[in-house]
Amino acid sequence: HGSAFSKQIAQGLVLPYHMIMAMSCSYSRYDTPLGVLLVAADADGITDLAIGARESEFVRAIAARCGVAPALDNGRFPELGAALEDYFTGRPVSFEVPLNPSGTAFDRLVWSALSAIPWGAALSYGELAEAIGKPGAARAVGGACARNPIPIIIPCHRVLQSGGLIGGYSGGAGVKEKLLVLEGIPFKGR
Repeated sequence: HGSAFSKQIAQGLVLPYHMIMAMSCSYSRYDTPLGVLLVAADADGITDLAIGARESEFVRAIAARCGVAPALDNGRFPELGAALEDYFTGRPVSFEVPLNPSGTAFDRLVWSALSAIPWGAALSYGELAEAIGKPGAARAVGGACARNPIPIIIPCHRVLQSGGLIGGYSGGAGVKEKLLVLEGIPFKGR
């Protein structure tokens, strides 16, 4: 009798844990001129944003990190939907949503500096390295930009190669080009 009761308690604890994890790990889908943006979040904020990704692959990757499949919750960040709509109509936007990107201390330093680059402005990788007090670390800054899990919101598209060339972008050079044009940032091609 005691072991059956223990089993009942254990089963009662497992289900709420998975329900809590599923609620704290969710994703949203936003239609934009670039295609569908998929945005994942945990209990502390947005963790990922994918441009043009396959939804099933995105969900699988988020599930691997969260330990449970994320719930689709398009209402979790209503302010993000409104901000994205404004952004893609060409209005300067400050994304006021909680962020929780996963990265090294250096990555987070770079991402914080990226968030300070205003709409319509751009820096080179070298200028960004200097801005964070790491002159000569342009390649490392480029690597941190490449690892940015929340593009657009953390605006790594606003960083160009020296001479104004586009450089790389997680969503592809064509997407970066569209974002630069949208913000009126001059560049010299790929």
